[in-house]
Amino acid sequence: MVKLFSLWLATVAVHVWLAIEAQLNPQTAPFNDVNLYGYWVDQVNLNHGLLGVNEAWVYPFPALAPMAIADFFGATTGVLTGWIILVCLLHLVALSAVVDWGHANASAYKAAGFYLLFLVILGPVAIGRIDAVAAFFAILGLVQIRHNRPRMAMALFTMGAWIKIWPVAAAIAVFSATKSKTRLILAAFATTASILAVGVLLGGNEKLLSFVSMQGARGLQVESVFATFWVWAAKFGAPGAGIYFDNQLVTNQVSGAFSNEIAWILGLVLPGALAITIFLGIRAYRAGAETKHLFVATFLTATLDLIVFNKVGSPQFELWLAVPLMAGILFGLPNWRLPVILGSCIALLTNLLYPIFYMDLMALGWLGIAILTLRNALLIALLVWANLRLSKLAN
Repeated sequence: MVKLFSLWLATVAVHVWLAIEAQLNPQTAPFNDVNLYGYWVDQVNLNHGLLGVNEAWVYPFPALAPMAIADFFGATTGVLTGWIILVCLLHLVALSAVVDWGHANASAYKAAGFYLLFLVILGPVAIGRIDAVAAFFAILGLVQIRHNRPRMAMALFTMGAWIKIWPVAAAIAVFSATKSKTRLILAAFATTASILAVGVLLGGNEKLLSFVSMQGARGLQVESVFATFWVWAAKFGAPGAGIYFDNQLVTNQVSGAFSNEIAWILGLVLPGALAITIFLGIRAYRAGAETKHLFVATFLTATLDLIVFNKVGSPQFELWLAVPLMAGILFGLPNWRLPVILGSCIALLTNLLYPIFYMDLMALGWLGIAILTLRNALLIALLVWANLRLSKLAN
């Protein structure tokens, strides 16, 4: 119990530190999205319709639930306080489950410790976005994988994907690494059907899937991997190249020759990359790869597909890497030091990029662009490494 209590103290300390760190960067306001969450909850309370249910919204409607809970927790102190409390509680539960509430072996504590360290390295954005709630379900899914309960894991990964899409990478991984694929599909279908049924009972209409079309209308976000070319073009004064703020999506995007066309093409490339990962994963399964090793390798590769080939490049995306990297530690994968080091470097560079040197990037400063370029190059390098690892299992 001493180890478990120490883990709880460390978890609370990490969240307190990240809240303090956010206050050190008021110009960038790392928790600004949380204030937006509070605004959305206020709009619902004013009877302006349920976002994602009968009003168009950029997120699936279940994402409104943690925002409303945070608003309730915050009470008179505000949604930001409530959000930090909520995310801290979710991490306390998830990491306690990882260490089996104090009864797990040393590798489980090592995995939980790495996750907390990754949060610190990544900075305030690690807990200041809805992605942290999706991570809660993804971590609980890992625990089910450890206990050889793939259908329960698939249900949890599916629930997480209905908060923020990225746990679909874990769903792809468990599908690829498990024999009973039909049962897994049924588990995902049943979970999705239940969520949609709730949406319909709440008065849902075609707006239940509005997040798909709203995300599809995005351009290239400035931090995304492929936007790096246009950032450099803007730096050297290429005609039409620059950074602009999208008021509807509340994000900074790049402009320039063929930027919209590349954003559209990435919408096709991303599912293609995931399809290749599924192919390699199933091939590795048929080649007799060890289940947990295959699950982690596929999970990491699919997660990197979602980041590298995404036209959106928000800094919180790097939080997604923490879960498959933690899984490799939890399941004792051999030769796992390199991805852990690369992932940690990516997290550190992301913290430097946002919030510390974000304004420099917006001003096309050399330092901001250099950090962005190095971070994105490491993402590509880690994706190449992950594909080679998965391909090796497939062969």
